[in-house]
Amino acid sequence: MRCDYCFYLEKHALYKGLPATHRMNDATMEKVIEDMFACSDTPTFIWHGGEPTLMGLDFFVKAVALQRYYAKGREYSNAIQTNGTLLDEEWARFLKNENFLVGVSLDGPEHVHNQYRKDLRGNGTFQQVFENAKMLSDKGVQVNVLATVNAYSVKYAEEIYKFFRKNRFTFMQFMPVVETDPRNPDAAAPYSVDAKDYGVFLNRLFNLWVKDFDFKRLRQKTSVRFFDALIQKYVGMVPDHCIFHKVCGDALVVEHNGDLFSCDYLVSEDTRVGNIHEMSIGEAFRSRDHLAFGRRKSDFGIECKECQWLDLCYGGCIKDRIRDPKDKGHNHFCESYKFFFERADKRLRKFAKLYRDHYQN
Repeated sequence: MRCDYCFYLEKHALYKGLPATHRMNDATMEKVIEDMFACSDTPTFIWHGGEPTLMGLDFFVKAVALQRYYAKGREYSNAIQTNGTLLDEEWARFLKNENFLVGVSLDGPEHVHNQYRKDLRGNGTFQQVFENAKMLSDKGVQVNVLATVNAYSVKYAEEIYKFFRKNRFTFMQFMPVVETDPRNPDAAAPYSVDAKDYGVFLNRLFNLWVKDFDFKRLRQKTSVRFFDALIQKYVGMVPDHCIFHKVCGDALVVEHNGDLFSCDYLVSEDTRVGNIHEMSIGEAFRSRDHLAFGRRKSDFGIECKECQWLDLCYGGCIKDRIRDPKDKGHNHFCESYKFFFERADKRLRKFAKLYRDHYQN
């Protein structure tokens, strides 16, 4: 895969040797698992990449065996985020048996997905990814589609939503793209989504999601992570989406050699927290560098401080403040969120009241 908007491919330059040699060994994997159970009663492991399935199925068979050993009866969960190209029925059996949540990168129908998600030869990858995602779903694997919202896909909110709905991909996550243009560091990359367009996309998507909501039984027919987390926020719960948190720092990234970073979007030489062979994951979470990183989110300007929606997004994701130089440190999607919140606020309050009334009674 050589997706135009890939933000992680360049990270191999942080390490010596060819990218193919950057593989986590068994000792590092075991240290990660041991440390996670030492610092959390119910740890969540998210296997990310590059492309994690390149490690091969045997790697994950070892991982779950170690998890069972260190869990000692405690609960834990696994999620894997994949481009889907290497999945087969053997993978499906394993993922189903081990109760993995599988996030498959699928941007939408063929013309949308193939716009930016191509292989090394420049060919679209839709057919292979779609068929494998369907295969997983048909085998009973928990599948969550991960769709980027880019300069092209932002025009097709209804078509994308209905495509996922038709194919029974009812758990959806939409991620807006903004990256610096590698050819012109003074501008955003051409595939980055425009803030106004993304606001319209969110509003259209929300209207579709609301139409699919079963108000009589208070049941969602589809799950869109952005909206689910917002309702959690309105109800007074802690949302499970970091974009709505006041500070960052709920997760740590462990690179193949054990290097620790505070965010997968911001892996760089100056954001390294330490190495798992020199400090535990618990120590990394409590470290001065990681805590300082988390507080960076509250370093927003006057415009945010005076915004009526501050308590919802807290200035948005840090990465979205720094990718487009024209934003000058302000969140690229500020206009998007304002546009959406102004139109969705009353209905979100209604949802919150429905949930509160239902569970209190």
